[in-house]
Amino acid sequence: MNNKFTVIESTDEDKLQEMDRISKIVKLNEIWERYFFNMVMRYTKEYGTLYKLPQDKLAKVGLAGIKYICSCRDVSRENVRLGIDEPKTLKQNQYRFQMIDSIFGVLGCLTLRNFVTTFPIDKDYDGAKWECKDYFYTMDVLKNMDWDKPIGGDKLSELLWDYENDELRHAYIEFTTSASGIFRAQTGKGIAETWCDNMGIPTFTEDKETGIMKNNHTGDIMKTKKVSHIQVVK
Repeated sequence: MNNKFTVIESTDEDKLQEMDRISKIVKLNEIWERYFFNMVMRYTKEYGTLYKLPQDKLAKVGLAGIKYICSCRDVSRENVRLGIDEPKTLKQNQYRFQMIDSIFGVLGCLTLRNFVTTFPIDKDYDGAKWECKDYFYTMDVLKNMDWDKPIGGDKLSELLWDYENDELRHAYIEFTTSASGIFRAQTGKGIAETWCDNMGIPTFTEDKETGIMKNNHTGDIMKTKKVSHIQVVK
């Protein structure tokens, strides 16, 4: 088996296709942003608060909000890939946290039945094989809940932990990441890093330019090994 990879220089057509792909991601983000905020402003003016909306409008706001957050995530991922991403400030993380928290507040007002209709469970059925959550796992959790009562904001976080839906999962990751960013700005360490320190689990920081890894607890350094079976050919 040949494990070597050949990397060929990109053509002008490849570059144009890549630019078009990125442009579509940015445009989609702009569309969802405009749609979401216009809807929020219209319904807030009409009802005074989003939490008083009827179920069908709650579902529309919740779905648009999650789509918007996921589109922001897609743009950030492209910025990271292009090397133009900048660390978020405390103010940016606070805004992102409050934004997603308000969207989750809307989702908590939905009945479970309308929540499942708006965010269908991913059709993954082989969780038992891989020992991970899947459609059957989620349905097993939902069978003990009242499908015709609002979920409640206090129970939504627990539900999202067990609910198999890619977009909700991405939004929840953005929520916890922003919370960790706020915590880091206040304490110097993120939530996961603090937990690892408390549990005695070592964490490492990598210098991407040199490939050097530093043990954040002991200060020891090590250099990552190069992958020898990849060959770049121009």
